[in-house]
Amino acid sequence: MNIETFDAGGIDMVRFDVQPHQRSDAKTIVCEAPVHDIRSVRSSSGQASKRIFILTEVHWLDTTWQVELTLANRNKMGFRMLMGREAIRGRMLVDPGQSYFGGRPKKKKRKHW
Repeated sequence: MNIETFDAGGIDMVRFDVQPHQRSDAKTIVCEAPVHDIRSVRSSSGQASKRIFILTEVHWLDTTWQVELTLANRNKMGFRMLMGREAIRGRMLVDPGQSYFGGRPKKKKRKHW
């Protein structure tokens, strides 16, 4: 994920790449957003780093709301985006024993040669 900040007429902006399909880098979308904040974030391994935060809308199960997102390269991680507690607080309950509450994604048909 390329992440670069720039100035647009006195507004701090960030330009970043998004690869919307899990486990595939075939498609890349270049996005731009105003920088909402820069904060220190501690990873699951305990390492702290400064990260850029943006505000964006999330659309999930016919509901849309605004969340703060941190920008980080997650290409080598199991999931490209994580929804944190603050993003879903007061909107959803998590059942750790269930998967695909919104429906299992459709699998692409494999081509057999």
